[in-house]
Amino acid sequence: MTKLRVGILGAGFMGQTHGQRLVKREGVTLAGICDVAPGAAAALKEKLGATDAVVFDSFDRMLAEAKLDALYVCLPPFAHAGQVEAAAARGIHLFLEKPIALTVARAEQMVAAIEKAGVVSQVGYHYRFKRCVERFRQLMAGGQAGAPTLFEGRYWCRMPNKGWWPDVTKSGGQVIEQVIHIYDLAMHLFGPIESVTGYAANLAHKEVAGYSIEDTSASVVRFKNGAVACITGSNCALPVHFIGDWRAVCDRAVLEYRTTGQFWVKPDESTVFTHDGEQVTREEFTEDADVSGAETDDFLHAIRTGSKTRSPARDGLNSLKLVAAVLESARQNGAMVKL
Repeated sequence: MTKLRVGILGAGFMGQTHGQRLVKREGVTLAGICDVAPGAAAALKEKLGATDAVVFDSFDRMLAEAKLDALYVCLPPFAHAGQVEAAAARGIHLFLEKPIALTVARAEQMVAAIEKAGVVSQVGYHYRFKRCVERFRQLMAGGQAGAPTLFEGRYWCRMPNKGWWPDVTKSGGQVIEQVIHIYDLAMHLFGPIESVTGYAANLAHKEVAGYSIEDTSASVVRFKNGAVACITGSNCALPVHFIGDWRAVCDRAVLEYRTTGQFWVKPDESTVFTHDGEQVTREEFTEDADVSGAETDDFLHAIRTGSKTRSPARDGLNSLKLVAAVLESARQNGAMVKL
């Protein structure tokens, strides 16, 4: 097995999430952790028990000294400032947390650098690794599902009003920072987009200091194959509940994903239905798999074998283009935006 030296850029929640998986992977050395916040990288090293990891507060120094094979970029959207391009130029494979950038222009530069360097990339769209999604994709690829027709999804929560997240100049808003998971999944199942109509507003946080993002959004998406999607987002829903669920309808198959919004209390569940016009067959799934671990395994496997990952950087660019179009339509009071 090829041994890999891996670094983490950004020691926050997602850096911790991926670090917990990396320290358990055979043939992987967590060689460096970098964060500009004083003490953050050292705290993550201690929490992970990553004795071989060198702590950095300068990305340039980590890049020069850590001798990395791969890098997990776990930065908030506004913090991207050429780190990905610099790593790609050194031949370092890249795992990018979503959204891969705050703007489409920034994302295009990053993806161009990755593709020019020929390094492996993966975007952290873990919904792609759900059991029901994998099964539904199998049915679609094999022709058993029939023509795609309708997708419906939502991301509803009530995030605390603190930090960089409610600042539109730093997060881009809920559609870009959270609901993008649902938009990406819709594209993963049904393919490229033709046009979108969207609405977004701040309805319940107008008096909250520092809150400049939307808390309510809805869109109708039309795919190039003629299928349509309805996707909603809310930051006015239940506290400590993160409700991301969806349904997909093809001519001979239906996918239904169900969540309480508290998967750590009760695992999500899903059903894949197939039928021949009369007889219905159903497959039930308990969605308790470690999808964050699965996306890391997929990334490491691609590095070692030269294969493709399930969600390369260009997919991160395409999903960002879609959510940017939703917000542009909302700025134009629901005007249709073509992609």
